[in-house]
Amino acid sequence: LVFRDVKVPRENVVGEVHGAYPVFNTMMVPERLGTAAMTVGAARPALDIATQYSSRRKAFGQVINRFQGVSFQVAEAATLLDASRAMVYATSRAADEVADMDHLRRLISETKKFVTESCQKVVHNAMQVVGGIGYTNVLPLERIYRDIRLASIWTGTNEVMAMIVAHEWYREHGKQKAAKLARDYARDAVEADAADEIIYE
Repeated sequence: LVFRDVKVPRENVVGEVHGAYPVFNTMMVPERLGTAAMTVGAARPALDIATQYSSRRKAFGQVINRFQGVSFQVAEAATLLDASRAMVYATSRAADEVADMDHLRRLISETKKFVTESCQKVVHNAMQVVGGIGYTNVLPLERIYRDIRLASIWTGTNEVMAMIVAHEWYREHGKQKAAKLARDYARDAVEADAADEIIYE
């Protein structure tokens, strides 16, 4: 659908003309946090399926969750899922309390990137545990695998999230340095006085 030379009556204009970018930012930044939260919920069934399957499936005379190659996949998935959930909660709390929108944009971008990539790994591990049957539609893993892939593209790709994180991180660091609040950790080295040994150019 393409609009060209469309006349919009004054009473139908939302916000200021040519002022959509701030409105977009007000919507898009929180939506990224919503994407992260939904991804945690979408990945959870994959871990449950892998857990149930590996607790029943037998190979070499024992259930496969006895093998570290299987149980470590489940352990990593559980750890990533818990870390993702905790990060969503912490960032949601910050969204309610933080006044600095630039800082909040960094936190939300970090969360969206970390959570979507971690949850994709959760589903990947579940697929590895279940094996070939996970690729069929006998289990919903193949659908979860496809659906969850969208999360790292939707509401801004994870590459864009990395750009935002880097930009805001360096900006925050610069502000701290300018205000002389940043600690010079390089001074903690035993040979800190030999700083001329470090080559920058």
